[in-house]
Amino acid sequence: SVADGWSTGMLSLWDDFETMLNGTVLCGALLPLLRIHNSLELNDGKAACGIPTQKFSKFFRSCGCTDRDTAFTVNCALFMMFPFIAVLWRKQIRDFYSIDGSMGGDLMACCFCFPCSALQESRELKKRGIGYLTVPAQLNMDSR
Repeated sequence: SVADGWSTGMLSLWDDFETMLNGTVLCGALLPLLRIHNSLELNDGKAACGIPTQKFSKFFRSCGCTDRDTAFTVNCALFMMFPFIAVLWRKQIRDFYSIDGSMGGDLMACCFCFPCSALQESRELKKRGIGYLTVPAQLNMDSR
């Protein structure tokens, strides 16, 4: 049942129009970044797999980046070198929230419908109040 599983279905794209728009900007080019962002949020702003970012932080700070930016860059590099990490990130969400599923199901979701699974993970984190991409108040036309 949905109570034991994900709060939305894999193909429930239209249930959260804002999340769908965030993932489909530039014809879906941002979907990998959405998944990388989700991992960063779930790990409290730290790089995935417990990778220490202190050695990189000095270089990134000289470019005007924060420690969080460094962790995001490390996650990007991990994803580019090891695309399979998306399956592990999906499993991390399931484990964190006790969502029923299996590694086989995670693999199938990521391989056969990468965009749908990335958006489902983003909807899940949004519903649970963790790390959602929002438009800054300065850019939000409603705040004027």
